[in-house]
Amino acid sequence: MSAPSSHALILIHGLGAHWLMMSPLASRLQGQFGQVMNWGYSSLWSRIEFHGRHMADQLRRLDDDPTIERIHLVTHSMGGIIARFALTSVMPKKMGRMVMLAPPNSGSHMARWFSPILGRIFPPLAQLSDEAQSFVASLPPPADLEIGIIAARHDFLVSEPRTHLSSEKEHIILPGMHSSLVWRKETAEQVAAFLRSGEFRRGNK
Repeated sequence: MSAPSSHALILIHGLGAHWLMMSPLASRLQGQFGQVMNWGYSSLWSRIEFHGRHMADQLRRLDDDPTIERIHLVTHSMGGIIARFALTSVMPKKMGRMVMLAPPNSGSHMARWFSPILGRIFPPLAQLSDEAQSFVASLPPPADLEIGIIAARHDFLVSEPRTHLSSEKEHIILPGMHSSLVWRKETAEQVAAFLRSGEFRRGNK
C-alpha cells in the first residue's frame, strides 16, 4: 500500500559521501511517498552541529508547509547522527518515522583510530569516535519517535552493537557492507515497510 502523496521523505547520506550515493534508494522509494528529498551537504569539512542546524531548518519548513501531512527520515551512517542532533532542537508536529542505516549511534572504532591523524582536517571524525566522552556518545536519543535501525552484516566501519539506540523500536541485520547496504533492493523494501507500518518485515510477512 502506498503512502499518501502528502508524506515527505528526506534522505541524508553519511560522511565522505554525496547525495548521489542515496539515489538508488531514493528511486526505489519515489513512487511510494509524495515527496522524496535527497538532501546533500559537504560532509567532511564542518562539525555535525553545523549540518544539524541546517537540517533542523529544513524540518521547520516542512512542518510549516500546509501541503505536508507527515515527515519521515531515512539516514545512512553519519546522516543519522545529523538527524538526531536536528531533532534535539526541533521535533516537528508532523514527524512520522525514521529509519537509520548503519548508524554509528554509539560511535565507530574506525573514527577513533583515524581522528588523531585526520581529525583536524575532518572535524566529524573525532565526533564519531566510540570513546565514552565523544560527541555522539553524549547525544541524547530522540524521544517519542518510532525508529527502525538496519545494520549491515559485514560492516567494518560501524560494528553491529554500535548501531543500537536505547529508544529504537525495531532493529534488523541485512546482508551487505557499510556502504553497499543502501543500494540493496531488500534494504529499500524494509525501509518502506517500516515507514508504512512501524515494523520491518520478518519471515513471511
